[in-house]
Amino acid sequence: MTASTPDRQPSTPAVGTDTLEAPAPDLDAPGRQGGRRGLVLGRTEQLMRVHLLRDPQHGAAGARTGTMGTGPWVLDPDGRPFGAAAAVIMDNTLATSLHAAGPELDWIVTTELLLNVLRPLPADGTVLESWTRARVADATGGMASGTLVGPDGTEYLQATGWFQGVERHDPAAVEHFTAMARLPLGPDTEVPLDRILGARPTTPAPPAGRPAVTEAFGAGWGFERKDELRNPHGAVHGGALSIMAAMAAQQAMPDHAGFDLQSLRVMFLRPAGGAIASRVRVRHAGRSLRVVQVELAGAEHGPGAKPFVQAEAVFRPAQ
Repeated sequence: MTASTPDRQPSTPAVGTDTLEAPAPDLDAPGRQGGRRGLVLGRTEQLMRVHLLRDPQHGAAGARTGTMGTGPWVLDPDGRPFGAAAAVIMDNTLATSLHAAGPELDWIVTTELLLNVLRPLPADGTVLESWTRARVADATGGMASGTLVGPDGTEYLQATGWFQGVERHDPAAVEHFTAMARLPLGPDTEVPLDRILGARPTTPAPPAGRPAVTEAFGAGWGFERKDELRNPHGAVHGGALSIMAAMAAQQAMPDHAGFDLQSLRVMFLRPAGGAIASRVRVRHAGRSLRVVQVELAGAEHGPGAKPFVQAEAVFRPAQ
């Protein structure tokens, strides 16, 4: 999710919500992926080992628009594969398909992202492929859908994204974005999701057992300021925000180790930045189904801050 910015001509054209296309064909430069033109991948994409395809292969399932290598960065704080880790690649590749269908859309932002997790993601180095297609595109935005599959055709996740056109970016935000993209990927980046996001508990752990169903929101996990997670507009990457919302929902359940994420719906209300606080409430806590609602807001604005993300996560018993 990104914000409208001054109407200035961008130095590089947009590819998706969180990625730039570089005119220079320097394929060996950090953050670049091959093709007729280089793709400047943001630091968020690099941390999640996402690559976008400049010349996608088309097939019955749409277009093969990106790949994601798996590893520690798909693991939750308990060391278990977390389906929300796919939010970054799906946010980007859904937007890529929409851009291809609506070339008049210069810059777009994600307004809604829905993930359906079909089975746990691998974490053993398997490279997953995103196949996406635009479903509707017009002058205001549109919708795209897609799947994330393994090399043997196993389908791990289905996703749908709605997007809206916005004004062009701020060149200063792009400068920061490209500077972050030049950082190396060392051993310190091969870490679980909570470390990538700067996640931390902000209150004592709830009592063991089933979570209490509540009407009011309570404080959930917090996320420290991570400037490397910003996109070319200067806002936090929509995929990163989606993972934060899912993790906050998961950690609201004391018995979360016995449940897998089934689905996640995220609505992006306004741009996000700085340290992030979550507010959570459990709406259902059955043996076979859990529903947790989440709001993300600026931590510095206190408990009454307007949310920039609203989300609902559904969990089912772990496989």
